[in-house]
Formats: sequence, C-alpha cells, structure tokens
Amino acid sequence: MLEVEIDIFSGMPNPKFELTEKEEQQLLDRILSDTSQMSPVADPKTNFGLGYRGIIVRQTKSDTGPWEKVKGKKDLSIASELAAPQGSLPLEFRLGVHSAKGESADDWLLKIMERKRLTISDEVLESLQSGVKLLAAVPKEAEKPPEAEAARADAEKELAVPKGATWWACGSAYYNANHALFNRPEYVTRNNCYCFASNHLANVRYALPGRRGGHPATSITCTGVIQGLRADGWVDGCQSNTLTIALVIWPGVDYHFYRVVSGGPDWWWEHKPGGTPARWTDDSGRPLYRGLSPVNCNRGNYIHFCGYFYQNNNTAFVA
Repeated sequence: MLEVEIDIFSGMPNPKFELTEKEEQQLLDRILSDTSQMSPVADPKTNFGLGYRGIIVRQTKSDTGPWEKVKGKKDLSIASELAAPQGSLPLEFRLGVHSAKGESADDWLLKIMERKRLTISDEVLESLQSGVKLLAAVPKEAEKPPEAEAARADAEKELAVPKGATWWACGSAYYNANHALFNRPEYVTRNNCYCFASNHLANVRYALPGRRGGHPATSITCTGVIQGLRADGWVDGCQSNTLTIALVIWPGVDYHFYRVVSGGPDWWWEHKPGGTPARWTDDSGRPLYRGLSPVNCNRGNYIHFCGYFYQNNNTAFVA
C-alpha cells in the first residue's frame, strides 16, 4: 500500500492520502518511464524554500499490489542512494525536485489529490500550483555558519539590529549551531521546526506548541500559538542560559520557528522547514546574520511575525 504526503507545512501535519490499486499501477507506470524523477526524502544537497517541497511517496505495508510485485526487481535503472537493494524500487522517495521527461508523477498526484477532495484551502492550492521552491545550493565550504570574529571591533561594522529587538541584548544566552545533529539521517525527517527551535530531538514530526505543557495551540494565529508556547514555558524576556526563538505564521495555515545559534557581533539564525534539513538562509537564499533576522527576512507565506520568545534551558522539551 502506498501513502502520498504533500510536503508543504513546517509545523502542522501535511495532507496525506492512500492510492487505490489502480492508482498505484498508474503511478508505477509513470515512475518506471523515468525513474530520475525520484530523489531522497531528505537530501542535504537540496536547499528547499518554505512552502511546497514536493511529494513524498512511501510504502506503508506490504500487499499484493503492483508496487510490491515490482519493488524487489534489481534490474531497474535507479540511483544507488535510492535503491535498496541495489537497483530496486525504494520504500520511500520524494517527487518534484527533478523534472520528468513527460508528465511528471508529482503533477499527476496533485490531480489525484484534487479528485479525492481533501480539505485544502484555496491559498494552499495556490501555493501547490506555484511548484516546488528550490534555493541555490549552499557551497561546500559554507555548509555551516562561520564562527563570529571575536576580535572584530564593533565600531568598524555597526550591526543593523532591527528596531525593538531584544534578543541581541541577552548577555547570558545559550547558542548552539548544531544543525548537523538535526540533519543526521536518523533525525532529519522525524523532527520539525519546533523541535529544532527548542533544541530537542523529540522525534516528533509534528511537535505542537503547548502539547507538552498540557494546553496545545488552539488556532494557527499568533495568539493561538503563543498560548501554546506559554504552556511549554516560553516567556517574553531574557533569562539566564536562555534559548532564543522567533515565531512566524502562515495565517490560518501553519507555524514556523527560528533559533538564534551564535552570539554577536554576527548573531546567526537557523531554522528547519518541516522534515527537511535545517539551514541558515532565508527564502531569498540570504544568510541570516548581521542584521538579517526573522523579523525582516524573506519568509515566503509566513507573513505574520509574532515575536521573540525565551526559555532558560539549553533544551526546551516539546511533544
């Protein structure tokens, strides 16, 4: 049995549906006509923007369907990083990153989604129709934020701190540029933006503000999600050894978080779009540092900036 996941949200659960046996055969035909359409679910070489990141297809259980019958064949032309065993169909893969020779399998699956009448807003449908947003690949020599130059004189380069910001003034903040840990294969698809912001490898793909504190977010608005943050112990002002995060909202649709990972004079921010690798660039591919922060960067559809929040732990537990 094949499950189809429309990978578009960062915090909230993605739309999913199952294929009938007939649809499974139709998908299989499209895949086998051009197996280069498939890519790994979490490829560190792929730099996604916020929003639609393609379609994840996974086999949820073995049966007598078309996919199962072909899955074990080893004479298929499939990239080695996808095939297991070598040459056979993978148990899980992503569509939408690579173009197809004919009609792409991901476009066809979006049509199937519409026929199944999933509850999806017009705004989300519009985002899907715009296609997958891919940013330029991060150069190999810049896969992590450079260390701040402690010896640099502040007078030589004044930091353009956004008006009203307080995060930069936390003298005892906790910084950890540990995106490589969250991007490890065993963790990257199992932790969302809230897990990363909270520095907690909870292995909860859809961790929700307030669930651990007993009062889950009631609505996808600044007010609703902030109530959940309060329940999980986040406050408005600096504390000792404090984690510092920022909340943004795709109104009525989804939430997303950023975490500051290094101190001044650069103040790097990082974020993790859903179950894809964490990164330190905005939706224009610009590094989030030296004055470019969640309040003034390109956040795609996440147009509402809800504020900065703090917790005096190097890990804020989430669920």
